[in-house]
Amino acid sequence: MTSTPPARPTRTRRLRGQGWLIALGVLAALPAAAATALRVVAPSTEQLAKVASFIPYGLVFWLPALLFLGIAAVRSVRARSSGRPAVATLALLCATGLAATVAWEGPAFIADRRPVGTGTVTIASLNVAQSADQAAVARAVTGADIVVFVEAQPGWAAQLPASLRAEFPYATPAMRDLNGGSLILSRYPIVASQKLPESSFQQWAATVRTPQLGALRVVGVHPCNPYCPAGFWAREAEQLRSWLAQRDPRVPTVVAGDFNAVDDHLTMRRLYDDGFRSAADLAGAGFVRTWPSDRRFPPLIAIDHVLVTSDLTATEFSTFDVPRTDHLGIRTVIAGVED
Repeated sequence: MTSTPPARPTRTRRLRGQGWLIALGVLAALPAAAATALRVVAPSTEQLAKVASFIPYGLVFWLPALLFLGIAAVRSVRARSSGRPAVATLALLCATGLAATVAWEGPAFIADRRPVGTGTVTIASLNVAQSADQAAVARAVTGADIVVFVEAQPGWAAQLPASLRAEFPYATPAMRDLNGGSLILSRYPIVASQKLPESSFQQWAATVRTPQLGALRVVGVHPCNPYCPAGFWAREAEQLRSWLAQRDPRVPTVVAGDFNAVDDHLTMRRLYDDGFRSAADLAGAGFVRTWPSDRRFPPLIAIDHVLVTSDLTATEFSTFDVPRTDHLGIRTVIAGVED
């Protein structure tokens, strides 16, 4: 009888460069995972808020992480490597993170599909940083219906061109009450105005009688930033939110200005939970960055926003640049939606 020789054990092939692929994938996954954690559990402290301002940049690292670890996983399977379950798990986690990122960021690139039921109103907003070039500002906002300036000092506002004052004859507050906070200009009559609770920068609201929408409430906002004294950033944002919660819900509302927060901050997410929508998102404008605009590199984060209530939509959204301020201005076209 002939004996059968024992089967030879399966030999795994040594994968050249596999360690580098795994190391690069893990290194890319670390900032992505940190950004995802901050996105899931929105920071409420000033220290974490500074880091969370850059969440979108961290999330994009899921793509190279998946690329490196995906290649490593495929090579491990083909070579029957003993470490293939671990590498495949890492690749799957990266794919999950990338899918979550697309789900979070994708809607900002998709325009609102609700049909428009009214005429349109154009709104421009700019943090003038007390020194923006007045002539350039006047040119940039020409054609708008309502303009919101923040950090507007009386001396700065007094030097606005006569052409701008003629185009926007209605203003809140009166010049004597302007103290470096919000200034709302309108080509349509302002029938009521209100001073918001005191804050680092005085904020104002105006009710404008528009031919397109009827009464429209416009709120010019500028709460404190995360570099303010401890507690001010969260406190002033919550103060603004509380004031907005007491508004008459029958009046369509626009909240515009420098929020000193990005969409991933808890302060903004609470406003979205309250029913406000980003005009940039409604218009499908994508990732719009507005600050800082006075450097050699492009703006990095989006802290200037226009928010609208659910009875409004935005059909256009863009930015504009003027000298002597560190913010880009934003311009949006809004309208009422069909019932």
